Formats: sequence, C-alpha cells, structure tokens
Amino acid sequence: MGPARAPMVFSAYPFLLLFQPLTLVGYYGLRAAGWRRASVDFLLLASFAFYAFWSLPHLALLIASIVGNYYCGRYAASAAPDRLRRAAMIAGVLGNLSLIFGFKYLDFAGSNLSAVIGADWTFRNIILPLGISFYTFQQIAYLVDCFKAKDGEKSFRDYALFVTFFPQLIAGPIVHHRYTRPQFSGLAGTQVNADYIPYGVMIFAMGLAKKTLIADPIARAIDPLFAAAAAGDPVGAVAAWTAMVGYTLQIYFDFSGYCDMAIGLGLMLGVRLPVNFNSPYRAKSIIDFWRRWHMTLSAFLRDYVYIPLGGNKGGELFRLRNIFLTMLIGGLWHGAAWTFIIWGAIHASLITANHAARIWLPQLDRWRGPVAGAVKQSALLAAIMVAWIYFRADGVSAAHAVIGGLFGGAGDYAPDPFILALIAFGAALALFAPNSLEVAFYVEALDRPFPQKTSGVAGVLRPTPMAAAATAIMLAAGLAVAWRPAVFIYFNF
Repeated sequence: MGPARAPMVFSAYPFLLLFQPLTLVGYYGLRAAGWRRASVDFLLLASFAFYAFWSLPHLALLIASIVGNYYCGRYAASAAPDRLRRAAMIAGVLGNLSLIFGFKYLDFAGSNLSAVIGADWTFRNIILPLGISFYTFQQIAYLVDCFKAKDGEKSFRDYALFVTFFPQLIAGPIVHHRYTRPQFSGLAGTQVNADYIPYGVMIFAMGLAKKTLIADPIARAIDPLFAAAAAGDPVGAVAAWTAMVGYTLQIYFDFSGYCDMAIGLGLMLGVRLPVNFNSPYRAKSIIDFWRRWHMTLSAFLRDYVYIPLGGNKGGELFRLRNIFLTMLIGGLWHGAAWTFIIWGAIHASLITANHAARIWLPQLDRWRGPVAGAVKQSALLAAIMVAWIYFRADGVSAAHAVIGGLFGGAGDYAPDPFILALIAFGAALALFAPNSLEVAFYVEALDRPFPQKTSGVAGVLRPTPMAAAATAIMLAAGLAVAWRPAVFIYFNF
C-alpha cells in the first residue's frame, strides 16, 4: 500500500499554483452562487483530494477510520446505558491505537523483541500513512469527549471535515471537535468574514518565508553532516556545532512555518484554527517551553494521558511519576526509534525536575531579573539543542558521534558563510522578534473578535499598505525558491 508520489506540501508548486487557487475559486464560486452547503461539500472533497494526491489506498484507510470513529462516537454520545456507551468509546479508542501501532510501531516492537528472545524478525517496511498520528489522536479525543459530554456530531459531512480539513490534516494542530463544530456547521448558513482573508494571506506568506527561505536552506546545509555521522565518518567540532545549532533553527522555522501556513489557509476559508506555536525558544523553563511548542499536543497529552494516569492525585511523587510517563509517551509518539525514546526521556527528566524544583527548591522560581532570565534561558536552550540531536540523528550511534564532536577537534569542515549568516539571522528572529501571530494580531478564541480592535484605532485593524507590500515580497520570494520543496518535518509523524 505505497504512495504513488511525494505528498502535497504547502510550499510546493502543485499546491501553491494549482490546488490552493482552484480550491479558493471553487469554494467562493459556490458561495457566491448562493450554494453554501455545496461549498462545504466541495471543501470536504478538496480535503480528500489533497490526501489522495499522496496515496489513494491510504485515503481509503483514512475514510474507513472516519466512518468507524463517527459511529463509535454517535453511540458513545447516545442515550444508551453508560456501560454500552463506554464500550463503544473503548472500542473506538482501541481501534485507533491498533491502527497507529500496526503502521508505526509494529516493526520497532517486533525487531526489539526478536533481539531479546533471539528470534528472526522480518521487517515489513510498512509505509506510515501521512498524518496518522494526528488524525488518530484527534479522533481519540473526540470519542472521549463524546462519552463524557453525551454529545457528538450528527452530520457525517461535518465530522469528516473535522478530521480531514486539509490545512491541519497532516501535521496538526490537534483540534478539538467542540472548537471546529460551530465553525464548520456555520459555513453552510453564514457569510465568511471577508476580513479573515487578507490576514490569512499575510500569515501564510510569513509561514512560507520561514519554510523556504530559512528552514529549507539550513536543512540542505546540515543534512550531509548528519549523514556523515550516520555513515561513521569522524565529526569535528565545527561540523557538530553547525549541525546542532542548524537543526535547532531548522525545526523551529519548519514547524513554525507550517503552523503559520495552516492558520493562514484556514483563515482564507473562513475558519480559525488554534495556535500551536508561540516563540518557544523565549521560554525560561522547560515547563514554559512545552506550553509554547506544539501546544495542542501538550494539551492532548495533559487531558488524555496525564489525567487518566491519575494526574495530581495521590501526592507529589505520584504526580511527578505521571508527568515523567506522559512526556516519555510524548517522545515515543514522535517516532518508533530509540532516538525518539531518548529524546522523550530527556524532556521527561527535565520537566519532572522542573516540577520537583518548584516543590522543593522554590527559591529558584523566585530568582528573577535580567541575569536570572538569561541564565535560565541559556541553560534551557543548551539542553534542548543537545536533545534535538537525538531527534534528528539517524540512530543513537550517529547522535553520539555528533555530541562527541561538540567537544572534539575543529576538523576540516568549513561552513558556508551564507549559512552561518542565515543561522545567526534565524536565531535573532527566534529569540527577539515578535512572532507572526503577534504581528498579525491573531486571536484564536472564537468568543473574541478577529481581527482585533486595538485602542487608538478606529474600527477594525486592517493590514496596512506596508504589510501588503511585505506580504507580496514574502510570497514572491517563497515562490521563487519553491522549485526545491522539502517535506515538513512533522509530516513524518
């Protein structure tokens, strides 16, 4: 069940010049003709087409998952006895977990088990369906919420669109049904807020620039360094530091760019998506970091892993255990490899230690001021950068080679001055500049108006001519280099 081609990437010509323009023309053309319900149907079909571009067999798998979860959710939210509703919820959750285990973790579990017992495990080389970690987790949350609230989606179309809405299908954000439900049902009966569209284009342009002008060039420079480490070649200090710092910024702008583009695309279609990324390298603690990095995943892990494990019930030691296990599971969610387990264990240890320090060393929390902030942020970034090496490396030995190289000789690697300048520029943006959503005054809360009204400005704040010019420049620059598209890092999860 293999894909026929590479996935459709937001920063590639097939999407930028064909899919998105045709989607907007079809969607708004139907709405202009007064066929609002048909425009929502069209949006669902466009989302199916977006996924089908990668693989028709995996689209069938996605549709089967949607159908199964829809009916499990309907029953879990019904007036049936609680034991039967709970059985429907559990069946749906187990079905989702079985799906993700079979495609994502079976080979890893089988190979490690066979190594322990001395059996011969034949790798199946199963192709991971795009977005399976996201659409299964999103549906798990839906099933649990259906059971708790006794309220589920009645419209199969709206449920399918909730799962497959193409701006967030492949790499999130992990969206709660209660957040999108009023928006998708409202599309069939109300006008799209035209003020959303220019903001959507502006936010999308900033995300495109992050991806194509910063993340992808850095990736092309450091990929050979990690490949050399995986091949067993010696890694000098210059190469190791370039690889570590470069990847720290590559994944930042790659994921931040994706999150911006997802929100921008949603706004172009009249839909707000939740914020998923909020300048995490400005954090002063690992707790704050995970409130800023992949925010919807952190919320999912809190609500559907940490709390079911017992949360903060049972005393502080029990709570710290649950925090550690939750973050370890979060690491394993990213991939079936020991490198992801180690990465998760590092973050689990750091966040558990952070919570423990708040309990038993509160003076550290009370240490404030510019010096304290700089020390805490520097220590945090150092730990995060080392952990990213495991996240990126092609195996534990390759990660150790890069880490060992950090403290070795200079080696004979000479980085491109342009890449060094780009890394420095990216670091300045990540650490000191306002992020895209701050620039655009984006508000995710559906009960608050967007675009925001600001004091001293009459009426709704609109994009200025300078913002329009900057948007045009970023779009033009992004299009100019889109002939070398690279898949978003989180597409792999």
